[in-house]
Amino acid sequence: MGLASQAIRNNGSGNPVAMQYVSGPILTEAGFRPGHIGFEDGMVKVVGEGSRDDSLVSGYILPTFVNAHTHLADFRVPVDLSLDLEQVVAPPHGLKHRYLSQAPPEEIMRSFNLLSRKMIKNGISRFIDFREGGLEGAKLLAGVKRGGATPSIMGRPKAHVFDREEVEGILQVADGIGVSSMMDWPYEELRAVAELTRSRGKRFALHCSERVREDIDLILDLKPSFLVHMVEATSGDLELCKGANVPIVVCPRSNMFFGKVPPLAKMVRCGVDLALGTDNAMTALPDMITEMEFAGRVLRSQGVHRMEPVLDMAFRGGRLILNEMHNIGMTPGSPCDFMVVRSKQGDPVTDLVLRSGERDVRLVCVGKNTWRGWR
Repeated sequence: MGLASQAIRNNGSGNPVAMQYVSGPILTEAGFRPGHIGFEDGMVKVVGEGSRDDSLVSGYILPTFVNAHTHLADFRVPVDLSLDLEQVVAPPHGLKHRYLSQAPPEEIMRSFNLLSRKMIKNGISRFIDFREGGLEGAKLLAGVKRGGATPSIMGRPKAHVFDREEVEGILQVADGIGVSSMMDWPYEELRAVAELTRSRGKRFALHCSERVREDIDLILDLKPSFLVHMVEATSGDLELCKGANVPIVVCPRSNMFFGKVPPLAKMVRCGVDLALGTDNAMTALPDMITEMEFAGRVLRSQGVHRMEPVLDMAFRGGRLILNEMHNIGMTPGSPCDFMVVRSKQGDPVTDLVLRSGERDVRLVCVGKNTWRGWR
């Protein structure tokens, strides 16, 4: 059967639902450990050893995903496969920007709601979206319907100039500012945006070294909260990011669509913090399970013969950016924020990274709602 939302607050009679359980290997800081989770009224009550016969479902028990980089408004962009990366995504005249300037707001909102619902059913509870369109664009994403994945909005000024009033307005709605690239801006204008954003306690982030290598010293002088892509980064660039504690979000499927291969092995060996994102919805649906597989295959092709770094990118990286490492919803007393993925009875790490798909998501539990998956 397909996925369906199911409230766990009561059973339809007005009475609280009794404790419910899921069983299977639980992902912990020390790896997978067999056990079970008991939850009730939106809270994790028990994390115990061994499986229970009365479990709703069994499988790998994991935190939900944080999709660390999306552009959901791109979903209906009619992609011209003959165009290169710059012709498709570079502002202000790239294909996607022409679409966004003309698309009715209600069409973009339909994309937001559709993809938000799709994400939560596939275990993505939050997503970090670089939202074009100035204040109006940020407000549009803020209006996404409840019941799906929750956005963290990285707004963007309409023009590549510092307009204090516009940036202040965006920051009242958004969680931060996310710009296209340092190369698109006069540097001092961008610095002013970054300084104002940080002064308001919000995140400032930007795409970096996606098409060509950019000056990492100038980038880091902006004190970004995180960077996206770094496909053309050198080992020295990555070391500087590690030293500055600046995480990098990687999006292998999007990069590879445009003929780029992210240097994931170099990043892993350097030890820089990594998060996983799905990027442009016009070329890659926001599916973190598929993104994990791509990341795993890229890593192996580059000489890394272990898949644990992919799980780290998928489950730890986005939470690190959102400052949510303290609570992943799998400890007694924490709000429910976990999912169960079908076991293939093999090694859990390679099962998840290389042998799973969206139909393997058996249950997602966030707060007082669960979504039951394919049986």
